[in-house]
Amino acid sequence: MELIVISDSQIKLSLSSDEWRQYRGSTGEVLRGIIGDAERRYGIAPMDGRIYVQMYPSRAGGCELFVTRLGASSLPSPLPDVERTVTERRLTSLPGRKYAYSFPDMRGLLGCCADLSRGEYRGESAAFVDRWRRIYYLLLDRENPAPGEHLGSLCAVEAVFYISEHCDVLCAENAVATLGPLA
Repeated sequence: MELIVISDSQIKLSLSSDEWRQYRGSTGEVLRGIIGDAERRYGIAPMDGRIYVQMYPSRAGGCELFVTRLGASSLPSPLPDVERTVTERRLTSLPGRKYAYSFPDMRGLLGCCADLSRGEYRGESAAFVDRWRRIYYLLLDRENPAPGEHLGSLCAVEAVFYISEHCDVLCAENAVATLGPLA
């Protein structure tokens, strides 16, 4: 099990397929077991009160859980700096926020890139595909209305972590300039 601190009110737990198989029971029992094990293993205080859990299966058979504390200003202090995982240090040092937009088909992604390119968008951009769910993603360094004109939807902040771990890269950098002419 790996813990990544996303924000003051949210953590991400990654379980391998072997770790995932050890949990049995109803959904509530399984979630309580996973969160309880994370609390003990990483020394975080109990996650009392209301929480919101998003669960995504991983390709390798495990899963990823995004656990958000509801109605609380912050999570308990998760770990001393000395014990933080390499992944956690890497994720907390990512430069700037990325805005992820999802598209139901390649045509929408390419059309959006073409519009952004014509509008002289010069920010960072990358494109990905989730082959299992057949969804295309465009990551931008700032919010933009162009994706909405091509049936693109702004994703939750956590989607960037899902995309980076589960999706295939179509264009790692300058996606707008590279894919725009293909529309």
